Amino acid sequence: MLRSTNALKSLKVLIYIITLCVGPIRSEPMNPACHLQIIKVVEEYEYIQEGDIMIGGVMTVDLSMRNFTLPWEKSTFLPKLLCIDSLSRKNMESYCGNLQRHGSLLLQSFGSFGLISYGATDPLLSDRSTFPYFFRTVQSIQSEFNVLGKLLRHFAWTWVGVITSDDISGEEEHKLLAKYLSSAGICIEFTLRLPKETSIIHEFRKIISSSSTNIIIICGTVRISLFSYLLQLSKYYNETTFIITSNWAANDMIAGFSPEIFNCSLFLKVHLKSKHGEIFSFDENGEFTSRYQIYSHFCTLDDWFKNILGEFSPWAPPVQQLSITSMAIPWKTTDNKVRFSLTFYSIYSVSCTQCPDMEWPNEMKDICIQREKVFLSYSNDDISIFFSAICILFFLITQMILQIFIIYRDTPIVRANNRSLSFLLLVSIKLSFLSVFLFLGRPVDITCMLRIITFGITFSIAVSSLLAKTIMVCVAFKATKPGSSWRKWVGVKLSNSVVLFCSSIQIIICMTWLAISPPFQELDLHTYPGTIIIQCNEGSAIGFYSVIGYMGLLAAVSFVLAFLARTLPDSFNEAKYITFSMLLFCSVWITMIPAYLSTKGKNTVCVEIFAILTSSAGLLACIFLPKCYTILLRPAINMKNNILGNKYT
Repeated sequence: MLRSTNALKSLKVLIYIITLCVGPIRSEPMNPACHLQIIKVVEEYEYIQEGDIMIGGVMTVDLSMRNFTLPWEKSTFLPKLLCIDSLSRKNMESYCGNLQRHGSLLLQSFGSFGLISYGATDPLLSDRSTFPYFFRTVQSIQSEFNVLGKLLRHFAWTWVGVITSDDISGEEEHKLLAKYLSSAGICIEFTLRLPKETSIIHEFRKIISSSSTNIIIICGTVRISLFSYLLQLSKYYNETTFIITSNWAANDMIAGFSPEIFNCSLFLKVHLKSKHGEIFSFDENGEFTSRYQIYSHFCTLDDWFKNILGEFSPWAPPVQQLSITSMAIPWKTTDNKVRFSLTFYSIYSVSCTQCPDMEWPNEMKDICIQREKVFLSYSNDDISIFFSAICILFFLITQMILQIFIIYRDTPIVRANNRSLSFLLLVSIKLSFLSVFLFLGRPVDITCMLRIITFGITFSIAVSSLLAKTIMVCVAFKATKPGSSWRKWVGVKLSNSVVLFCSSIQIIICMTWLAISPPFQELDLHTYPGTIIIQCNEGSAIGFYSVIGYMGLLAAVSFVLAFLARTLPDSFNEAKYITFSMLLFCSVWITMIPAYLSTKGKNTVCVEIFAILTSSAGLLACIFLPKCYTILLRPAINMKNNILGNKYT
């Protein structure tokens, strides 16, 4: 870098202000000292003459250019390209300016001259493979965000909002900021990305006015348009504290002072200590590690004021890095106490407190509230009332059929189909319908144990009765042959033995299940956030599927025997009705298993209830409705002569 010496004082220096365009334009830099207005065609100007020596230039790299065109004209811009190309062909040593990443990429693509920035904080500029000749006199924004996280933790501001620019730099800084805030335990309530258009300003108003935080962080690309946004939103953040980074704080519109220009000098040392005791150093990437001072800016109707509140020294021990005087801050509160990041006092703690297992934070994240308890209740779920009504209806229908069979118990059709087994079958179907009420309401340990076991035993008795009926029909026709040995098996003893044996196996399975690992009440806190699913855990999955599997085995055996006996005379034969009922049972429970495994909570209970109602109603309809039709509507068929006639036809 060139040093300003006495030898150069006699040299006429031309500071060449470059703005390249095609057509009439106007360049509007933020610094009034670097202002150039062009209203004529560029060819009419002569910036450099024969004999002039150009040692440098001041160029607008990051600011915008406005084009003033006539309605019938359209100018084409070539900003920042040809001028840089012409400079790169000369022996320029370095470029000094407040460069951002996109400007550095553009300049460096035209030559290998050095780039020196006094304001670029983009962390990607530390990549030496992409920016081998880039150096800066400020630290990367990463260190500032590290300080910011510690500052927020110091004041217990754990709930903040973020305003950033809607561009690449704003997005990258937001990601980096979110990373450091998350590591410090800070939560971001909202993020506003300010675009160039003002059409969506009403959406930002809604977000800010409805937010609960009083702390807003501003980052991203510095734009004048942002201040106009903030002015439009000013009435929505009267009590809001804004936190800005150094590149924003250096802006004249915020800081209220103009940056001073110092003489350039060549700095070779990488670590030194000034006469005042201040330490200056560079890291291995050439990044300047500086000490940060924390300012508080506030304004009145007449003037700006600023206070130095503290400082952050990155080379100090961790516990001594941040030094801040909270009492020096003029808080916008009546008692001048430290502001909080939320309007609710319950979360003003240094660290977030985890809610108990049975509670969940509310929408404002300020208090813990009771989780919603989810189960198939009578008060909140209409489907519980529906299932109850269906169960009662089927129970009454079964009871009515039982009454009909008791009244007509001496008729041939009831006696021919083994009335004792029919009575047992109707009672077991009634109990199966009533077992549905164990699935409704809040589950407890006792209902969890009785649910599947009650249905498993009662329905096994029903299927065993059907199996006994089918066996008795087959034995009866075998015994009609003269001299048949099957005659000794005809009687009540065989049917009762079949029912008792088959039901006893299911009872043993259920008792073993209860003894080893019984079902119990379970609270599921993780499936759905903010809710507690109160459900039954089967305890032993082997026990659960053994009960279901044994019922399926009985149904399969009954189905096979009934299918083989389907050709027997109709008056004696229930085989085809048993075939349809067992086919319905198997279809329902085969489809029930995947539905049971893929649902949670009360949906699982609904699947179980549907399977129980469907299979029980299938038995009732297929076995007893045809008999009731014959008994009540066609009594002429229910005669002994008709039955004997059918037997020997």
